[in-house]
Amino acid sequence: MTDSIDPQIVALRKLQRQDRRLSVFERRLRNIPKRLKDLDMDLRKLESMLDAERSKLEETRAFQSRQESQLHDEEVMIKSSKARLNQVKTARELNATQRELESTRRMMSTRTEEIAKLQKAVDETEARITKMDAMLSELRSQAESEKARLSADKEKLEEAVRKVQKRRAKLTKGIDPQTLRTYERIRKRFADGMAFIPAHRERCTACKMMIPNIMYMQLMKGRDIIACESCSRLLYWSGHFPKDAEKLEPKPKPPPDAKAAS
Repeated sequence: MTDSIDPQIVALRKLQRQDRRLSVFERRLRNIPKRLKDLDMDLRKLESMLDAERSKLEETRAFQSRQESQLHDEEVMIKSSKARLNQVKTARELNATQRELESTRRMMSTRTEEIAKLQKAVDETEARITKMDAMLSELRSQAESEKARLSADKEKLEEAVRKVQKRRAKLTKGIDPQTLRTYERIRKRFADGMAFIPAHRERCTACKMMIPNIMYMQLMKGRDIIACESCSRLLYWSGHFPKDAEKLEPKPKPPPDAKAAS
């Protein structure tokens, strides 16, 4: 079928196929720095969380230490109050010393409970830090492996890009400069980079809009490169390339009894 059509159509189709591959390779190359950045960010986040936990642990330990010091002072006060009980001479002094003793005991009881809570918090934070340390170590190992893989991928992709660009350069030499400029301009307009599109069953396969019958007949002749009136992409008739036409044909639906049997 390709013998009867304009060689420019064949060349443009080949160029579009190479550009499609090039777009895939370039997109994957662009994603590598982003992936590396994400890996570093994940590490920094976990390191920051770990630093926060360690800071929290130090603050809790410092507060616990102050509470234990105050508890010690209160124990000394209890001993002092008990010693004074044996030296009081009046009922008033006795009552005052007993009140002081009882008040100190209540403070000690409250402080002892607080110290127990602080110790529990310390134990829980230490457990989290141990777990996060292990996670960070594992994440660092995974990040190093991933970076090595990405570096290898980058080299392969860069080599693939160079090969496609060489093939592309050869193909562009056989295309009319004005047609090539139009193709390049259209290709830059669309995110998928598709500028040369098959027309199939009287529709543009990119925008799905109907193609006027006269235009479709021109495409079937294979002598002209025509732009879609809706999306402006350049068109060719899929029938000139049986593989393209076959891919664009809807897949036959299985009969109802086949669905029931499955």
